[in-house]
Amino acid sequence: MTPIEEPAPDPRVIAIHSQTVFADMHAHPSRFHRANVESISAAEIENYRRSTMDIVVASISTDMAYDGQYVNRDGTEVKKGKYKPAAGDVYALSADRLSRLRKTIDLGYAVHADTPAAVLEARDRGQVAILPALEGGDALEGDIEKLREMHRNGLRLIQLVHFRNNEIGHIQTWPYSPGGLTAFGREVVQEANRLGVIIDMAHANNETMMDVLALSKHPVLFSHGGVREYTDHDRAVTDDQIRAIAQNGGVIGIWPHGRHISTVAEMVDYIEHVIKIGGIDHVGIGSDLRGISKYVDGFDEGANFHAIALELLDRGYSDEDVGKVMGGNFFRIWVTVSEI
Repeated sequence: MTPIEEPAPDPRVIAIHSQTVFADMHAHPSRFHRANVESISAAEIENYRRSTMDIVVASISTDMAYDGQYVNRDGTEVKKGKYKPAAGDVYALSADRLSRLRKTIDLGYAVHADTPAAVLEARDRGQVAILPALEGGDALEGDIEKLREMHRNGLRLIQLVHFRNNEIGHIQTWPYSPGGLTAFGREVVQEANRLGVIIDMAHANNETMMDVLALSKHPVLFSHGGVREYTDHDRAVTDDQIRAIAQNGGVIGIWPHGRHISTVAEMVDYIEHVIKIGGIDHVGIGSDLRGISKYVDGFDEGANFHAIALELLDRGYSDEDVGKVMGGNFFRIWVTVSEI
């Protein structure tokens, strides 16, 4: 894609960014996880740089091996359906996508968000940092050594489940099934804590969330979704879940999903609800960029993150609080998780 022309950044947001790390807690830039691409494109990275985003959590939807909707390296399309991958196939597909993130870094488009210090150094140079992530631990195929191997290859965040119940836990979306963390899921949480890998509970059902919160010695994320106060959609968190995540020290990410939220102003209503229930230290942004078909008005295809900051400023939030929402809260968690 080509960079999308936007108005010059507002100096108020630039001033906030000079004091705070900005972060997108969940994204699929250039649809690198599903499309037949070599890497995230330079133009996509430039769109992030233009919005002064320092960290992009680039997520691989590992359960696509079961559901399709992706393109192989040879250009063959795997259509939406139900598949039974052979042993090793899910890991191999996910490892291939992880290699695309390494290629993005090797090409010089971005740097590896290996440590918080690496992000700060890249930020000083005006570069975007990519934090490799799994959306669903299906890639592990029930083998904890695969988590260790992916960590050695650059993985820094694991979202435990996506759109299928897996060896780790249970999903939030239809068809709902009861159940929390499995024995392997408990092992994954403990090993992620040991390795310094961020845990993301997005898409997990309530039982799985509560099990993670009880077990994890580190704060955790719910990286992208809505709030049940404003929508009855199953990808929304309840007030009790917001409180529990906040009490753990974690962060809830609000997404700009145009099928559920109409405008940036309405998105900020959702952010304000999390602030009301959980506090200003426990909310952030997970765009799901290129993972959803429609974005809220004002954010749009160009990923106008600054529109969110400006709406918060217009509502009277301080520079410090706007910085927390724009990524400071996420960065705080990562610093904590990294101190192993």
